[in-house]
Amino acid sequence: MSDIYSTMKSVGKPIITLVLALSQVSLWAQGNEQQNIPIAQELVGKWCYVNLNANTSDALSNSCITLNADGSFEATLDKSTLPGNVSVGNLQDSDYGKWWVKGNRIFYNATSNGQGSFVFQKARHPREENTPLLIINGITFATASSHDPW
Repeated sequence: MSDIYSTMKSVGKPIITLVLALSQVSLWAQGNEQQNIPIAQELVGKWCYVNLNANTSDALSNSCITLNADGSFEATLDKSTLPGNVSVGNLQDSDYGKWWVKGNRIFYNATSNGQGSFVFQKARHPREENTPLLIINGITFATASSHDPW
C-alpha cells in the first residue's frame, strides 16, 4: 500500500479515490453471500419429505434438509422419493452450505452448484395437528426434530 501511496502522490492523483474504489470492491464481494442476516430460528431443525397424498402412515422419507442455527445446512435428497413434477433447484443428492431467509424465500449457497433459493411457507399437518410442515417449492417437509406447532 505504501508503494501505491508514493506513486499516487508523485503523479498528483487523489488517494481518497483509490481507497474508495477498494472499499467498493470489498462491499461487492461481501454482497455475494448472506452477511449479518439473522437466521429464522423457527425454521432451524431437520425437515424430511412426507407424502401427504398417499394412503400411508405419514412416515417421513429419507429425503431431508437440516437447517442449522449457525446458518449452515445439510441436504440428503433421494429424488426417487420426491414428487416428479417439482424441483429442488440445483441441490445435489448430498449437499451442504449456508442458508438464510428473506421474505418468503430460503436462500442457499451450496458447495456443489452455488447459490439458489426456494419459495417456502409454513403449514400444519392435516392429520397430525401438532406437526409443523415446511413447504419448499411445493414439496412438503415435516419436522423430524422438536418443534412447536405453528
